[in-house]
Amino acid sequence: MRIAVRNYDPNQLEQQLLTGQIDAVIATPGALQTHLRVHHLFYETYVLIGRSGHPALQENLSMKDFAKQKHIIVSPAGGGFTTPVDAVLAASGLQRQIAMSAASFLFIPGMVSASDLVALVPRRLIQQPFNQLSVVELPWLKERFEVSLIWHERGHGHAGQRWLRDLIISLNAMN
Repeated sequence: MRIAVRNYDPNQLEQQLLTGQIDAVIATPGALQTHLRVHHLFYETYVLIGRSGHPALQENLSMKDFAKQKHIIVSPAGGGFTTPVDAVLAASGLQRQIAMSAASFLFIPGMVSASDLVALVPRRLIQQPFNQLSVVELPWLKERFEVSLIWHERGHGHAGQRWLRDLIISLNAMN
């Protein structure tokens, strides 16, 4: 068995799974993906990261000061410039400056470590020490999201895919 890790298009997920372009995805399930099989893995929260020594990153950063920073966000479908966090800010009359959109959270640590940009990333992404980054908790941001293993009925009975799903589920249970 060989495994390829790649980006997916959330707007085409069901079609990509149906046609075998991808076999499974670890992602936040969408409300319109009712025809897909889903196994909940965990809930996740965000932390704010920026380069080490970033002058604006300090504990108890206010929502207003957060909004003043130049941000990188993730848009898996590509080119998006809003996230659910922007609705939280808008409810308080704030709008953040989004300078860049990336296709994956995996690109973000390298981008912020070499710039004055900041980004909200999943806490688990930053579990390992990154000497080039400052990590800030935002107590006012209660946003959390579900992370699940998602697959199509087409591959449900496939022995290799079942083995991979079982492996992912058991590894997740160890954390």
